Amino acid sequence: MTRAGSQPDADRRAPEFPVASYRVQLTPEYGFDHAVGLLDHLVQLGISHVYLSPVAEAVPGSGHGYDVVDHTRVRAELGGHEGLDRLFDAAAERGLRLVIDHVPNHASTARPELNAPWWEMLRDGPTSPGAAWFDVDPDVAGGRVVLPVLGAPLDELLAADEISVVPPERTGPALDEPHLLVHGGLRLPLAPGTADVPLPELLDRQHYELVFWRDPIRNVRRFFTIDDLVAVRVEEPEVAAAIDALPVEWSSHAAFGGIRVDHVDGLADPTGYLVGLRERIGAQAWLLVEKILAADEMLPPSWPVDGSTGYEFARVLDQLLVDPSAAATFDRLWSEAVVDHPELAGEFHDLEDRARREVLADGLRPDVERTQRAAHRALGDTGGAGAGDPVGAVVVELTARLPRYRTYLPDDPAGDHVLGRVADDVAVARPELVQHLGRVLRALREPAGDAQRELRTRWQQLTGPAMAKGAEDRAFYRYLKFAALCEVGGEPGRFGADVDEFHAAQLSVHRSHPRAMLTASTHDTKRSADVRARAAALTAEHEAWAAAVGEWWPAIVLDVPGIDLPAVSHAVQTAVTCPGLDRPRLEAFLVKSAREAELHTSWTSPDAAHEELLVRLAEVVVGDHDVARSIRTWSQRLDVPGRAASVAATLVRLSAPGVADVYQGTEVFEYHLVDPDNRSAPDWSEVRSLVAAAGTLDGPTAWRERPDAAKAVVIRRAAALRRSLPEAFGPDGQYVPLTVVGTGSNRVLAFARGDHAVTVVALLGPPVDHGDLRVELPPGTWRHVLVDGADPVSGALSLAAPLSEFPAILLTRTP
Repeated sequence: MTRAGSQPDADRRAPEFPVASYRVQLTPEYGFDHAVGLLDHLVQLGISHVYLSPVAEAVPGSGHGYDVVDHTRVRAELGGHEGLDRLFDAAAERGLRLVIDHVPNHASTARPELNAPWWEMLRDGPTSPGAAWFDVDPDVAGGRVVLPVLGAPLDELLAADEISVVPPERTGPALDEPHLLVHGGLRLPLAPGTADVPLPELLDRQHYELVFWRDPIRNVRRFFTIDDLVAVRVEEPEVAAAIDALPVEWSSHAAFGGIRVDHVDGLADPTGYLVGLRERIGAQAWLLVEKILAADEMLPPSWPVDGSTGYEFARVLDQLLVDPSAAATFDRLWSEAVVDHPELAGEFHDLEDRARREVLADGLRPDVERTQRAAHRALGDTGGAGAGDPVGAVVVELTARLPRYRTYLPDDPAGDHVLGRVADDVAVARPELVQHLGRVLRALREPAGDAQRELRTRWQQLTGPAMAKGAEDRAFYRYLKFAALCEVGGEPGRFGADVDEFHAAQLSVHRSHPRAMLTASTHDTKRSADVRARAAALTAEHEAWAAAVGEWWPAIVLDVPGIDLPAVSHAVQTAVTCPGLDRPRLEAFLVKSAREAELHTSWTSPDAAHEELLVRLAEVVVGDHDVARSIRTWSQRLDVPGRAASVAATLVRLSAPGVADVYQGTEVFEYHLVDPDNRSAPDWSEVRSLVAAAGTLDGPTAWRERPDAAKAVVIRRAAALRRSLPEAFGPDGQYVPLTVVGTGSNRVLAFARGDHAVTVVALLGPPVDHGDLRVELPPGTWRHVLVDGADPVSGALSLAAPLSEFPAILLTRTP
């Protein structure tokens, strides 16, 4: 094993500044040895950092690994410690480094016997060491842990003998004692000395209370609203030390690159945790946080991190690719689609506000009530939350209106300013609450006092789930005017961004976090970057699109009686922008979308009749029907401009300030939808073949002869240039916007990285008449990186010829 101090081959040693990362989704079928087998491919591609999905022990069979049951052990199904050691060693031999997705925010309780602290708390109660790990509300159920695990009311299950005590099974440490067996195979511990107590009295003597899952009572803080993913209290030093034991061990490996912290906003004290983690893994590690930033938001300067995972970059790039002139067309089409659906009418902000309030009133109701009780305690009120409670109403208003995931009070001037703006809005909308609003604000801002700290923690851990479940899940699946903008971290309420806005965003990133990750596709994106690029290309065809849907919509409604036009619009947008989509994939996507939207069906109360309509809709849109054939024929007009938009976006990501991430399989054109679709394994044989072919092609040749390899050409060549010019692309390299002149200059993006590299891309891609377009290059003579044998250029670069051959230009200055 290569440890710290051992040096890999100098020619392939990973640079201090990452060249590019590559996300690998590990599963029981594709474990550590599979990742070892990818390393030579990644070296060929030009990757420096291999970015792994979670590797801690998870629920058996898990396809994603975020349902961790033991943070202290490497997952056996992936290959265990030995398999991970082999991967570290193989990476070190090739000069690669590993970045590992770390999940300190929550743990899975789906298999209680596999989660030692959880089992211990259930067995031994609130004074046990395990209880320090979890956030249980003592004001509910007398402090007993509420377990909503029953498939029917308790008395029915007892009458049916579906709850019983079973003897030790000798199948694991937790089960080496008498325990409770609940219907469905769930196993739970028994408090010491209670195994011989008869049912149902035995249940009254446990430290937990079994309830029907439809019962709204909850008292354990969860990951959003998922009952078997419970929050972990890493604000407790001993818990953080246990959670971070594996990252500390990994940090001693020569091939250790860094850590990605999952859902940092779920932590009680993100700053404190990140400071501790940074101390434990070292100053040189690449430390990233999964943090969805609002358009006007920056990471707190007190966080010792290298940046976020880059959803804000994807947001501004997606908006830049969209043709703003198409906004009126899509507004008109959406107005027609929702004419009979007033619940979907209005601006996105209206839908988002309604959706957030719905979530606060149902799935997050236990968290709201806990926060309201904390508010009353912080204010010294002798009463409490209840019907007509003005203090409780203030909590709801502030939560529903906060335009970001959370604040970081009390040491968060920017967040405090945003909270002040929200309070002003509440005062105007709800003047009857002004007196109580002022009291709650003072309590939230007050740095001292246990009750005030408790209120602040409760509220700041509530606003994130409200945003995630209300906006990004529910509202994003309702507001389908232009579905490609309803993306993680996206702004569906606006349509398009200009070049100056993009430049401003990149200059900001360069100043604050030049080692931030720049993402495009992830395991969480609702549509892959290539699907979104085709959607962007669609906006350039918006008039033809409107004419086409004017024919398709009525035909589909005739074929699927009872279907609603918003669903039809969504299905057609998806089919056109996701080539190769078959009926099962579209069915699954439409049903999941509808359940997330929670208008006609939901995960907890599926409506079989409505979902059958969606199944029929999928058949009509992508099956063997006249409409489906027409849709497939029409979608072909997006093939070339869609690929062009993807190529352009790929080069921008690889040359902008920060570090580009390549999600597995997206080094070639890849069209996937929301999970589980986006977590399926690529055709690795095809991917390897195209990347290998890209090594023998330049951009124009690939574009003409093997367009499927065009993205790989860009990645290989741009990554090689990044590796050779850290002074240009690293933290000290400057970002310089360049001026484009001529007809259509607003649809061309150009920038320099110091005096060393220039990027120019056509935002809509060929075929476009670039006419008199030109860009003034910085002083010097410049060589084309993506084109072999091209003449050097200097002065003003005419864009007509090069952009007609390939939709992206990368130049480097000759010595």
